[in-house]
Amino acid sequence: MILFFYGTLMDPDLLRELTGERAAALRLTPGHLPHYKRMRARDGDYPVLVPRIGARAPGLFVEGLDPQSLLWISHFEGPRYLPQRVMARDLAGQRLRPWVFMPVSPAHASDKSWDFKQWQRRQKPRTCRMLRNWWTLEASRGLPLSMDVPWRVRRRLAWMTAERRRQPRPNPHLPQQANVRAIPCSAPS
Repeated sequence: MILFFYGTLMDPDLLRELTGERAAALRLTPGHLPHYKRMRARDGDYPVLVPRIGARAPGLFVEGLDPQSLLWISHFEGPRYLPQRVMARDLAGQRLRPWVFMPVSPAHASDKSWDFKQWQRRQKPRTCRMLRNWWTLEASRGLPLSMDVPWRVRRRLAWMTAERRRQPRPNPHLPQQANVRAIPCSAPS
């Protein structure tokens, strides 16, 4: 199963915070979604994909996620996003159909572009603290927060993990990890 992340989950530290020790086994390589643009949400500093002819939304192909990580990622994405198959291209131009957490409605996009590096500088430390608070809350409640994932997302995740469709590996010429500049989660706010 191949996923494509185009927003905050492109940050390797945030992905590691979310998936724990499983992050070391993930293969991350670059690509883009043709005919989409990343716009800033109206109510926060996170991206909303909006269809736009001729645009390209950069991101990362992610291979190796397990079902538990998918639940946590779904919790992180929230009820405004649903996994869908979308056409993407790797660096060589190869067409792939990864799963992408797409906005249920692009209507909550603002008219401003979303900037990944700006998010890393301004919002990443706060987002990482939020994730650590989730882990603490989960330990104190005894139930994983990922249990709050809506039923339609859970059904889609079941299809994703059960699907055995073979498709080409994105960027087979690249090493295990993409060269993504990271700012540690412990960066000062």
